[in-house]
Amino acid sequence: MSLPFLLEIGTEEIPDWMILPAINHLRDLFQDLLDRTKVAGTISAVDATPRRLVLRAEGLTERQPDSEELVLGPPKSAGSGAATGFAKKMGATPDQLGTETTPKGEYFSFKKHLKGHATIDILAAELAQLILKIPWPKTMYWNGKGSERFIRPIRWIVALFGESVVPFELAGIRASNITQGHRLLGKSEIPITIANFEQQLQVNGVILPASKRREKILEGIITLLSDAALLSEPRPEGGVLNVRPDPALLETLVYITEFPTPILGGFDSQFLELPSEVLVTVMRHHQKYFSVEDEKGNLAPHFIAVMNTDSDSGGLVRDGNERGLRARFNDARDRKSTR
Repeated sequence: MSLPFLLEIGTEEIPDWMILPAINHLRDLFQDLLDRTKVAGTISAVDATPRRLVLRAEGLTERQPDSEELVLGPPKSAGSGAATGFAKKMGATPDQLGTETTPKGEYFSFKKHLKGHATIDILAAELAQLILKIPWPKTMYWNGKGSERFIRPIRWIVALFGESVVPFELAGIRASNITQGHRLLGKSEIPITIANFEQQLQVNGVILPASKRREKILEGIITLLSDAALLSEPRPEGGVLNVRPDPALLETLVYITEFPTPILGGFDSQFLELPSEVLVTVMRHHQKYFSVEDEKGNLAPHFIAVMNTDSDSGGLVRDGNERGLRARFNDARDRKSTR
């Protein structure tokens, strides 16, 4: 019989640029575990958000296969007494021994039968160290110097083999079947199964697959700018608005959010007197906003920000983003005027 496996490592927010390498290393480390222990199974997915690294596997056998180990004993020239002693040590009789020829001569030998361990026991013994082996550019202590190190404090661990919790502990956190939702949109304790894991996260404000978060951002921009190609919406000011494509910024936004929602903001058109390169740099690098252009490719007095929540009631988030951007633009204009 084969069973699915789920591992979720819940943490404080991980820097976006570290996440993809981490889940790739997690995949490699788990594949090495399967290979070393000869547990059959395939890794079906690795996913991540800023607060969780997730690995799923299918078809893991319930036990390792049995195996044989060839054990060499004393030289054959040592005689029957040595053979009897070696056989007793192996739990056998002398007639069950064989011989092996080596460069040093003939030796008594015994093929020792090794019964395979239960897969859940292997996972319990291996997973804590496997998690700590994920390489990071830097790590931190959070339980005091000399304790475990990780990129960010580990707050919960989900480890399920079929319907059973894999029993292990890391940094004072015991593995369980309890996950956490979005900080604002979800519950802090959510019992899950492997079958309903992703659905329960979605209900609690977490879109687990990066591909779906990316799609939600792009579709949100389409809605904001009313064009299937991310191009164009007539505005009362006149003209057509186009988003300036920025794949690298898009990937950053995918990995700093669990429930991304784009919003459209604006700024005083007087700031357009500054070089467009300055404005775009401020929006992109300082604020993580998409720039917006008019139908002629000129910078428009709008931007698209991506919230990590589901709505902007009353426009408070948009207003805050606009105030922050206005302050940045004023700083840029003051620096330009002093040159």
